[in-house]
Amino acid sequence: MKPLRQTLFSGETLPAAFLFLDQPDIAEIIGLAGFPLMIVDREHAATDLGNALHSLRAIRSTSNAFVMARAQDGTPAAIKPLLDAGFDGIMVPDVRSADEARAIAQAARYAPIGRRGAQFTVSRAARYGADKNHSEHANNSLLVAVMIESRAGLEAITDIAATPGIDMLFLGPLDLTTDYGTFGELGAPELSEALQTAEQAILATDKLLGGAALPDQDPADLFARGYALVSATSDVGLMRDAAAQAYQEIQRRRVAMATA
Repeated sequence: MKPLRQTLFSGETLPAAFLFLDQPDIAEIIGLAGFPLMIVDREHAATDLGNALHSLRAIRSTSNAFVMARAQDGTPAAIKPLLDAGFDGIMVPDVRSADEARAIAQAARYAPIGRRGAQFTVSRAARYGADKNHSEHANNSLLVAVMIESRAGLEAITDIAATPGIDMLFLGPLDLTTDYGTFGELGAPELSEALQTAEQAILATDKLLGGAALPDQDPADLFARGYALVSATSDVGLMRDAAAQAYQEIQRRRVAMATA
């Protein structure tokens, strides 16, 4: 199987499920459902590195899905342990400039591309030192994605995309509402216009376009517009919607029986 980075650059597209609940059992179940990519969240989720690793192992036990991690921020301290743990890629929130993107690439890539710490002699990602070609393999196979979630980030898209070592620019629509339209209002026309502008700007570069499907969007529509990766659902969303649907069906049947 091709690594995540090569898979996407070869033209394949992947729907993803975000994992926020810090529950390896749930990660296993979603893996069994067939999702080809899952993203373990460490920006908002109440999780530590150990539990993130447990989720990675759980997914690997039930599927061949790729597993990325969204880091807390773009610092080496946030990025390097996740990559050393063996995730297939890293996603960094709210990147606003080429300088920030350059620092992320430096932290995520080994020399001569970057300055990632050379602990591949003992890291899990290098099979605890058994993989003698780990540094070269990692530089070629790991996906490094940065999230565009602000007006400043959108205005810097061309410069961010020109940064060596960055593979994908991922649009975060909810946070973009801070600068476009009304905060939290995903249906605002100003946000829609900003997203379309950002999409075209990223597609005009040699980098991959990623993003999240809005509640009323079909991920297939985003893929048709040139997205390589689409966050289509989450563990929270799946459980919330399934619970609501189950309860509504119970209530519907109770009312039907009472009026029969």
